[in-house]
Amino acid sequence: MEQPLSPLNQGLNPLRAAGQWGQLVGLPAASPAIDSRVAPPAATPLWLALQPYANARLCLFEVDRPESRNPVPIRRHVIDCFLQQSGVVSGYNDTAITDPGDVLLRGYLCRAATLPVSTSNTFDWLAAELDWGTPGFREEAPLPWDPTLLGTVQAPCQGVMWLGDLALLQPEGGLPSGGRAQFAGCLVQHFGADYGPGGIGLLVQPLLGEAIQLVLRPHSVLVLRDGDTLTLIAERYGTTVATLRRINPQLESTQTITAVDGDSLAVLAGRHGTTESKLRSLNPVLQQSETYITSEGDTLSSVATEQNLSLSLLRQFNPELSSWPSEEPLPAGTALLLPVYRSTTPIPAGMQLLVPGYLPSTPLPAGEWIYLPARRSVPTADELPDQAN
Repeated sequence: MEQPLSPLNQGLNPLRAAGQWGQLVGLPAASPAIDSRVAPPAATPLWLALQPYANARLCLFEVDRPESRNPVPIRRHVIDCFLQQSGVVSGYNDTAITDPGDVLLRGYLCRAATLPVSTSNTFDWLAAELDWGTPGFREEAPLPWDPTLLGTVQAPCQGVMWLGDLALLQPEGGLPSGGRAQFAGCLVQHFGADYGPGGIGLLVQPLLGEAIQLVLRPHSVLVLRDGDTLTLIAERYGTTVATLRRINPQLESTQTITAVDGDSLAVLAGRHGTTESKLRSLNPVLQQSETYITSEGDTLSSVATEQNLSLSLLRQFNPELSSWPSEEPLPAGTALLLPVYRSTTPIPAGMQLLVPGYLPSTPLPAGEWIYLPARRSVPTADELPDQAN
């Protein structure tokens, strides 16, 4: 709870694909200043010639192991780009990584800098001047677990963008005043040339001067105001507290509580704005099981109904039967594992348990920002209430 809320501070980068790695090597010398009113000479390198035309700034995260389920962020990459709008996503052409109302952008990378993951200033990446590096280069893709060879981000990747007049940026950094769409979420689809939606199009790495394609997501980030809570935001944007926590892992901080008389999984889930499956994942003690021996004619559905369990929870405790038809009789004498702690099973008073640190009614720090869910999203399986059938 002592950690700042900021996703930038926490280093969030929900990855949607895992391609190979390349290198982005920044030299310490800063690029010379360029007067944007004077055309650069013909001999100026492309990466330097593009700098005066930058009209957008991105903040993307580099992680240690992109193929891991829990990649660890190790640094932030700040990239200035020259971007032009190439289309708007409608309800007829949205895809798995776009939503209606998203804006498609194309352009070129102008310059880049790297920053540490942790920061006391949420918007330090919007400082007017950073330690801009010279262009990177692409070598043989290093192994993702060798930290000495890391140094880039891969596409597709999610981040945030300032799409506005870069002259408004202040030396100390901070979110400039302006319309909501100027500070928005973004999803980089491709670095380099456009090779299409798959194959090599997902493997190339960013080099300064190369092309970039991305989606501006004006409705995907929210700057928090005084009084905002998870409950209020969920009601305002038609989502759930569980969904907000899922897409903002920094809200998944935990606290320890002591169970009291009358507590059960259902009671604790309702009190702390979470799900029973989440409580089980946080507390291995709640994952204890007991053995049930099937009789002639038993099916997964009949056992779930008899034991007051959801079918999905029964399958979760018996993964070897995940593909067994729910109405097909099980062999008599099959040993099934059933959870000891079910929705209404009393939890012993005095048991120490972990629960989400941010309650649904906890005020969130004003001035920070969080991700909002896709507007066409539906509840995931672990967000649906447990049902007996």
